[in-house]
Amino acid sequence: MIKRFFNIQLIKSFVGVSTQYFLGILLLFVMNIVLARTMSVSDFGIFGFVLSLSTVLSIPVSGGLSMFLTREVAGYTQTRNWSAYRGLLLVACWWVILASFICGLALLSLTVIIEGVPVHLYLIAFAFVPIMGLNTIRSGILKGLGHPILADGPTMVLQPMLLIIAYLLLAYLGLTSAINALLFYFVVFFIVFGMASVMLFLVQPSSVYATKSDMSDKPLWFRALLPFMLMNATTLLSTQTAILIAGFMGKDEVVAYIRVAERGAMVSILPFHVLTAIISPQIVTAIRSGDIIQLRDIVRRSSQLIFFTSLPLVIIILLFGEQIINLLFGNKYGENSYLPIVIVSVTQVFSGVFGLTGLLLTMGGKERKILISQILALGINLLLCILLIGPYGAVGASIGISAGLLVSTTINVLLIKRYFGFIPGIFLRKSFEF
Repeated sequence: MIKRFFNIQLIKSFVGVSTQYFLGILLLFVMNIVLARTMSVSDFGIFGFVLSLSTVLSIPVSGGLSMFLTREVAGYTQTRNWSAYRGLLLVACWWVILASFICGLALLSLTVIIEGVPVHLYLIAFAFVPIMGLNTIRSGILKGLGHPILADGPTMVLQPMLLIIAYLLLAYLGLTSAINALLFYFVVFFIVFGMASVMLFLVQPSSVYATKSDMSDKPLWFRALLPFMLMNATTLLSTQTAILIAGFMGKDEVVAYIRVAERGAMVSILPFHVLTAIISPQIVTAIRSGDIIQLRDIVRRSSQLIFFTSLPLVIIILLFGEQIINLLFGNKYGENSYLPIVIVSVTQVFSGVFGLTGLLLTMGGKERKILISQILALGINLLLCILLIGPYGAVGASIGISAGLLVSTTINVLLIKRYFGFIPGIFLRKSFEF
C-alpha cells in the first residue's frame, strides 16, 4: 500500500513539476528567440558570454549551496530540529555576503592588473553574483521542505515572462544591444527574487520563527559544503566551458551557436531537472532510515521516468531539429547549431538510462567520492574544447561536452555499485519484500 502510494505521489509530482518545467523551457525558448531575432549574432554571443561568466563567478559564493541545503534542510525537517535549521540559514546568508565581497575585490584587482580586459562586461557579470547566491539559498530551502514547484517556479516561469515583455519593449524602441539586454535581465532577476523570497517566508514552518538559532553544527556544515562546492564548480565549469573558451577566443558568433544548441539540448534533460527537484528529499529519507528496498525502487522508477520521457523528445530533435531551429531562430543558426544539439542530446539520453547517478551519491553523503568523476570529466571537456572549438566551432564544443558527460556517468555508476550494492538504471530489478 505504501509503495503504491509512493508510485502515485511520484507520478503526480512528476506531472506537476514537468508542466512547470515545460512551460519554463518554452518561455526560455521564446526569450532567446526574441533576442536572436532582434540582435546581431555577435551581440547575442556577448549576451550569452556575460551570463556564463556570471555563473562561473558565482561558484565561490553559491557553489553547491542549493544541493547542500536541500539535504540538510530535509534532514532537520525530518527530525524537527528547527533551531539547527534556523542556524543553518543564517550561516548560509552570511557566507553569501562575505564571499561576494571577497570575490568582488578579487575581480576588481584582476581588471586593474590585466590590460585590455572588457571591464564593463566583467562588472555586469559580477552584479548578478550576490543575488544569485541568495536565490540559491531560497531554492535549496524550498526543495528541502518539499516544495519543488515554489523553489523553481519564479525563476523558471515568471522571470522569462517578464524578460520577454522587456525585450519586446527594447526591440520596439530600437534599443536591442547586449548591454541593454543584460541591464534589463538584472532588474527583472532582482524583482523576481524579491517576490520568491516572500513565498519562502509564507511557507516556512512557524516553528522556525519561534526558536533561537543553533549553530553548533557549523563545523560539520563547512566540512560538508566544501565537497559540494567543488562538485558544483566542476559541474558548472563543464556546462560553461565551451561558451567561455569561445568567448575568450573572441568567437562571439560561435558562442551564439553554442547557446542556441544549449537551449535545444535542454529539452532532452528536462526530465533530469524535474526528478532532481522531486526525489532529493525522498532519497535522503530512504538512506537515513536504512530502507534499501525503498531506495532501489526510487532509483528504478525515476530512471524509467527519465529515459522514457526524454527519448521521444530526442527523436523529435533528430527528425525535425534543423527545421525547428531555422523556423525559430533563423537560417543563420540552423546549419551551425543542429549537429551540436544532436550530439549532446543523444549522449544525455544514454546517460539517462542510468538515472540520477550524481544525485544519489550526493544525497547519500558520498559527495567526496564523486569529485574524481567530475574532475576527470571537466578535464576531458576542457581539453577537447580547446583543441576542437578553433577548427570545428560549435560541433567541437559539443564533442567535448559529450565526452565529459560519458566519463562522469560511467564512474558514478561504478561508485554506486560499490557503495550501495546495485547498478542503477532502467534495468534495475524490482525489489520484493517477504
